[in-house]
Amino acid sequence: MKTKNIIALLIALPLMAGLTGCKSDDELTAKPAKEMLRVLGGDIEILSSDDNTVVNVSADCHWKVIDVKTDSTGVFPNQKSVFSVFTIQPREGLGDGSVVIRTDQNTTQTNRNATFILQSDGGLQQKVNVSQTGAGGGINLSSGVFAFNADGTSQNDQSRTEEILTITSNTTWKLQPESASWLHLSKTSGGSGSTQTVETVTVSVDPSGTDADRTAKVTVIYGDKSTTFEVSQSGMTDIYLRAPEQMDKMAYEAGRQVLRIESNAEWRAYIPSSVNWLHINQVSDSTGARSIAQGIGNGEITLQYDMNNTARERLTAVVIVAGTRNPKQAVVLVEQVANGSEAPLATSIALTKLSEAKHSANFLLNIASEVVVGEFGLVYTDNLSQTPTINEGRQVIVGNGGMSRGLAYELKDLEEDSRYVVRAFLRKTNSQDVVYSDTVHIKTLASMLTIGNPSLIYKDETSAEVRFSFTSDDAVESYGFVYSSDNEMPTEVNGQILTLGRGGIGGNIQGTINNLQEGTYYVRAFVQTKNGSYVYSNQALTVNIEAVPDVLTISDPMSLYVSNTSAEVRFSFTSNKAVEDYGFVYSATNQTPTRENGTVLTVGRGGTGGNVQATIENLQESTTYYVRAYVLNSNGHTYSDRTLTITTSSSQHEPGESDNPDPTLAPKR
Repeated sequence: MKTKNIIALLIALPLMAGLTGCKSDDELTAKPAKEMLRVLGGDIEILSSDDNTVVNVSADCHWKVIDVKTDSTGVFPNQKSVFSVFTIQPREGLGDGSVVIRTDQNTTQTNRNATFILQSDGGLQQKVNVSQTGAGGGINLSSGVFAFNADGTSQNDQSRTEEILTITSNTTWKLQPESASWLHLSKTSGGSGSTQTVETVTVSVDPSGTDADRTAKVTVIYGDKSTTFEVSQSGMTDIYLRAPEQMDKMAYEAGRQVLRIESNAEWRAYIPSSVNWLHINQVSDSTGARSIAQGIGNGEITLQYDMNNTARERLTAVVIVAGTRNPKQAVVLVEQVANGSEAPLATSIALTKLSEAKHSANFLLNIASEVVVGEFGLVYTDNLSQTPTINEGRQVIVGNGGMSRGLAYELKDLEEDSRYVVRAFLRKTNSQDVVYSDTVHIKTLASMLTIGNPSLIYKDETSAEVRFSFTSDDAVESYGFVYSSDNEMPTEVNGQILTLGRGGIGGNIQGTINNLQEGTYYVRAFVQTKNGSYVYSNQALTVNIEAVPDVLTISDPMSLYVSNTSAEVRFSFTSNKAVEDYGFVYSATNQTPTRENGTVLTVGRGGTGGNVQATIENLQESTTYYVRAYVLNSNGHTYSDRTLTITTSSSQHEPGESDNPDPTLAPKR
């Protein structure tokens, strides 16, 4: 219909707001234009692995998306399954088009549903039902992770000392926890083989007695399938340990003494294996339990010593350790007097290893002398084939002077995970001769570093969001991911590094690897220690990046108004990816204009669709033009199938003509 004819008709008829009319043999009055709005396939099923679904819309009017609902009943009654991601783009359109639904993968056991409505400006509605199947039927767990504090309270609510796991199933099930005496489940089996059941399991933990975090997995077996959930508990952060530095000197006769220990954690006590005259008889701790060389909280150790049949005093120590990540340590000296013999005492020094740590080791030095000695201390080396002396090896002066005595000493500033040869020495005062002890071999501890395997949270065609966790007893240098498309076990040498943070002693780490190409990638978690070493997760995560084809729909262009030198035109488009730019191309000579043989009017850049409206200006009077809509995306330029034909008028007082006017066309005022 010619534009000027429509204008004339509208002027001639009584206007009704928002209405257009047309004349027929039977109708002489203006009536609302009938709209057409239809969804092609109103029941949409999304497979569990899908993340983009196109819904085609057939319409001759403007429409928009309203009343989106994504919280719906799952496969079991009274069980809700909610979309974490549910987007609809575009939210409105004009004429034929499509909307793209984007969802996350459904990894739950239940189906989930959503609905939304397409509505025209005139009130016509079309309901769209969306369903997505679950990963599998049979059982549903209310949660996959339960976290507790060191004191046994829930990390979600510290007023509770238990969590509730709800199991909904239509089959029998059994819980099989890992070996973890600190974890308690109120029941380990349930379900029915024929009817649906909803049962609860109380999950609780004992208060932790250590500073180390602990985790246990519980396997849920149902039929020939299984799933898991995890129970974790954080370690203590305020461990203390107190014990006397030295026991009262023991008589030479056999007897017993009680060593009292104060602590709020689990502790272990031991005597050097080379000592055969002192024994730990029993332990009494705050729980009342009886055990050998270990306890919880405040406690007592009963030490039993044998008769000293020598003319020398005897010296050793009891070493007590509490905690594992950052252990507290106490060294208690134990001395027994000689039996009173008059035999002469030769000057000597003995060295006993008490304990080893990452950067230090504790020793017991025992000096036997009837005369005052000079300086004494330790000599050591990391050359295992060498016997250290004061001239060959590193030297530490511990003291100077005195006669028979014993003392504990901590040798510091050692390298972790390293071996050393150590000897004690003393100088005789009169002769300046040097007396050495026997050699003692030690090995310092390595840092405790635990790295979890990476897991995939979300991926698209160019990126992957991944997470892992780690714990360390020392501050680390950096942490993140290393990935490669060529190496199945990538390292910093043959992979690409994504550093997510620096410092700290652990936590849950999450990050996005961007700029990926189509193909398979292998991802490992890494932690770089302070000495620059890279430590990796045991397993690599395999991520398959798949290209998602462009889905682009362009409606035919329509005119809103044509004058003698301009034309107001519009179209709509939808895309499942952001486009580069869009607009119109027009020509007075080419009936199917393109960017190469026509004039380009760029209207916008980016976005995934919507209604596009613009005014083409500087047209010639009384001239016919051919107009097409275009969109530029990664595939190049796409044009509307139909070409709009407009003819400008010869005067600014007269409207031009169009072969495809917008249904809502109204005269300019």
